[in-house]
Amino acid sequence: MKKLILTDQDSFTEIRRLGGVYVDKTKEIYDCIGKESKYFFLSRPRRFGKSLLCSTLKAMFSGNRELFKGLWLDSSDWSWEKHPVIYLDMTLVAGNNASAAMAEKKLCTELHCIAQNYDVELIQDPDAASLLTALIRTLNKKYNTGVVVIIDEYDKPVLDLVSEPAMRDAVHKLLSNFYAPLKALKDHLRFVFLTGVYKFSKTSIFSKLNNLNDLTFDPKAATLVGYSQEEIESYFSYEIDVLAVKEKLDRCAMLEKLRKNFNGYRFGIDVSSGELSSGVYNPFAMNHTFAANQMVEKWFESGSPTFLIKKIAEGNFTDIGPEGLDVDFGALKNSYDPDTITATSLLYYAGYATMQEFDTHTRYVRLGYPNSEIAEATSKELYAIFVGRPALTPTHKIALKIADCLQNHQLENLKDLFNQALVQLTYKIILSHEKYFQTVILLMMNMTRLRANAEIPTNDGSMDIVVETRNEIFIIELKFNKPAAQGLQQIKNKNYAKKFKIQGLPITAIGLSISLEKDAATHKCVADVAIEQL
Repeated sequence: MKKLILTDQDSFTEIRRLGGVYVDKTKEIYDCIGKESKYFFLSRPRRFGKSLLCSTLKAMFSGNRELFKGLWLDSSDWSWEKHPVIYLDMTLVAGNNASAAMAEKKLCTELHCIAQNYDVELIQDPDAASLLTALIRTLNKKYNTGVVVIIDEYDKPVLDLVSEPAMRDAVHKLLSNFYAPLKALKDHLRFVFLTGVYKFSKTSIFSKLNNLNDLTFDPKAATLVGYSQEEIESYFSYEIDVLAVKEKLDRCAMLEKLRKNFNGYRFGIDVSSGELSSGVYNPFAMNHTFAANQMVEKWFESGSPTFLIKKIAEGNFTDIGPEGLDVDFGALKNSYDPDTITATSLLYYAGYATMQEFDTHTRYVRLGYPNSEIAEATSKELYAIFVGRPALTPTHKIALKIADCLQNHQLENLKDLFNQALVQLTYKIILSHEKYFQTVILLMMNMTRLRANAEIPTNDGSMDIVVETRNEIFIIELKFNKPAAQGLQQIKNKNYAKKFKIQGLPITAIGLSISLEKDAATHKCVADVAIEQL
């Protein structure tokens, strides 16, 4: 019997009861949490399987062995000891209008419901931290075993109030007080597991839980959520073949298309060797793709990156290019106050950038888009900020025409198309420097799913933009208020093409000049190009 792909189901119990597809993660879970360690934290982007992981942990510590029949854990030495479990889904506490008082009331309600499920009574204490303390002590005494606490999306109440600093800070303080007892009650606890998207400081988790096992970058946890290539081919083999028929591709070509569109997230890193873990697929996107039997871009559509976009807009966002972001790994790992977290860190933790390289000498990690779905969708969102209007038609059509010109080496229309694109810029936010236009052009390239990168390093500087098509490589050197020929000459003088000769593809150099003509009412941007086959 073919198993169901339950696209929006994150309950392990329900998936197993209904006969749905469950990609067996029990060995990874076992390897990560061990037998004795107590406190764990995992950061992953939204809709990446964190809730299903938490639900699986709940079933494990509740001793529900029958649910694991046929899975790796069932034949392991897992003890199956039953523990009382306090499971809190913090999305139920969150909300755009959830004040600290409202959030605390919701927390208290959830704790009382858990107490009722275990047939224990708690005092009607309005202090959520005191109520959590009382519940842990009571359950520990009643069952004479350590209590398990699982908190999913611990940071959601703060994220929902990002644009309301006063309310956000009050909720932030509430959560800090609420999580604080978890360390003091260590003798009453068997296991504590928290998930979230961001690592916010001053929430007691990263400051007071000094024995916390942070799995965020741990290579053992690299595939704890998300689907590996092997899992995709094993659990969804039938769906891949059916989709291949619809797409009129053979199986190998279909797998490559899926990989290009949805794979690429790397979460684990060995800082000694610099080795990154293999890429994984977003499970939410893949479940919807296989269930619908079509290439649907469901993950990005399921929720816009509001927090990320606002943060970029507030800062000097012209320094944030969508490819090739280099960031100190120590800084990336740090927890931040909501007001001081950087846009680069947000790109990573929100899932719009992933690790691509790690330099063991400088300890810098290079971030880039994980796949073409994210490159295209994120570029459209960022483009709207940079140019002051959505990346809809005619802008998107122009970008697609530029992509066609490059892919088919029909470069005679390139100058005209770049000029058409520049007309779309909102003059009030145009910034008079090369970096601004470099980012705008790069975003246009990436919203068409061309493989475009910025600031590619060489031994004599860095290349502004490199675009790779199936059959050719384009090196673009941008000049602001200078002749396009200067950009072309720089590419040749610095021998930028040398870096790509090994690929054996034709290489074309493009000098792209953008001049800004101002008057009292408008800014007029004019493009020129100089092109030469290298």
